[in-house]
Amino acid sequence: MRAELEFPVSEALPEPPASLNFQSSGSGRPVLALHGYGASLFTWRHLPAALSERRVICVDLAGHGGSPPRADGRYSLAGHAAQIANFIGELGLEEFDLIGHSMGGGVALMTALDFSERRPGAIGRLILVGSVALPQPLPLFMKLLRAPLAGTLLFSQIPKRQIVRFGLRGAFHDPCRVSEEMVRIYAQNLASAESRQALIETARQIIPDDLPALISRYHSLRVPTLLIWGKQDRVVPPSIGIALNTLVEGSKLLIVEGCGHIPQEERPETVIPAIAEFLAGG
Repeated sequence: MRAELEFPVSEALPEPPASLNFQSSGSGRPVLALHGYGASLFTWRHLPAALSERRVICVDLAGHGGSPPRADGRYSLAGHAAQIANFIGELGLEEFDLIGHSMGGGVALMTALDFSERRPGAIGRLILVGSVALPQPLPLFMKLLRAPLAGTLLFSQIPKRQIVRFGLRGAFHDPCRVSEEMVRIYAQNLASAESRQALIETARQIIPDDLPALISRYHSLRVPTLLIWGKQDRVVPPSIGIALNTLVEGSKLLIVEGCGHIPQEERPETVIPAIAEFLAGG
């Protein structure tokens, strides 16, 4: 793995054109939303209606959804964050709010740290949902994907929808809330050999080599921050959210009862209004 986090993300540039698939709706102050590992912008489908007075920009990270795999193979959090920084520049976003879930939360956190140094005030509010941020045990599926050849065998031997259905049911507290629409759409991430390899490489690069150095910077964030965690999250346990709450000065923590790792999809009736209230200044 590359030691990409030794420097601000901006110093990892120049980046190629972002070439990221996204959906933009509404007008007003922009809100940029990033999804988690193996997901897509579909995860934020409930957000635009709740933020009707805002411009909501939902992005597919490289190798996910409609965004192509990266030719350079850089799927670390720093690689994704550098591409998001480039994307923000391409859209000409001067001031905006930022939301990230799971792996996308780690990308959002890294982006916020970078912008706080070189563009303070650009990010008004930050929301991290079940975000990777601190050392933790890896879920079994992530361990398998990181092992030599195991990920390739897994994706080639097991039907794609079966893999996705198993992953979603493990991520939800109530597996009955996993819909076939979710399974069908997220299975598109496994449609080609290139996209499957992108997911394998993302899993292998998801842990920064210099995580302690990154964590030491969390206290420097001066962005109003909301942390949202499912109480029954088995992928990134709520203990991570509790610890992060002590490291990010002034952050608020919302723990959602009866909810697993994907609160915006499992409990949208609770989580989406909370996001809207926080972005409105609540």
